[in-house]
Amino acid sequence: MGRSGNVRALISDNPLLQAVAMAESRNGKAATNGSRRIRRTLVLIVILSLFWLILSGKIGLQYFIFMAAAIAIVVSTNPDRPFAPSRGIGERLASAGHFFRYLVWLLWNILKANIEVAARILHPRMPIRPQLMIFRSPMKSDVARVVVANSMTLTPGTITVDLKDDRFLVHSLHPVSAGAVTEAHLQNAVGPMFHEDREAPPKVKWYSSYQDIPLDRPEDQ
Repeated sequence: MGRSGNVRALISDNPLLQAVAMAESRNGKAATNGSRRIRRTLVLIVILSLFWLILSGKIGLQYFIFMAAAIAIVVSTNPDRPFAPSRGIGERLASAGHFFRYLVWLLWNILKANIEVAARILHPRMPIRPQLMIFRSPMKSDVARVVVANSMTLTPGTITVDLKDDRFLVHSLHPVSAGAVTEAHLQNAVGPMFHEDREAPPKVKWYSSYQDIPLDRPEDQ
């Protein structure tokens, strides 16, 4: 038996040495995963920087500060950022599936909303009834709430005016235009990407103008 065989035999006979060997193996894998995350993060930073510069077309200290702040926000919310917990392939595939379903849902609803808004504007009677609505979401993730708010703004007919904690203030061209929100379809399309529980349709309060909102009431603030 060679020297390596003697070492393996010694380790197999000693529980303490076994524990040390297992810990070293886990540390080695963690270091490898950490280095991969660092490389991926650096690549992500380079891509985002180039994308920012191409879109802005401007170079200067103030633009660099804005770019760095925006990239820092994106990197900080990236699950593959350095020192983040490692995720298995199953969880990665599930996340990709949730994102794909959300993207398809969003594009389809943007298309439908474009048709609906065009039909209202071109209709001889122009059935437009602008309203402000307030509702709350039990989502725990700040990023999930921001995605919901931005999704409403991307969809014609609704614009997110304010987001404070779990409270949304949204302007709608017509109450029907906000159906995806009032029926919680949007929230439940976004929620699975952030491991949120399924939501029931929220309690919505409608107002004709901003002056009608009783801001002295805590539930409407």
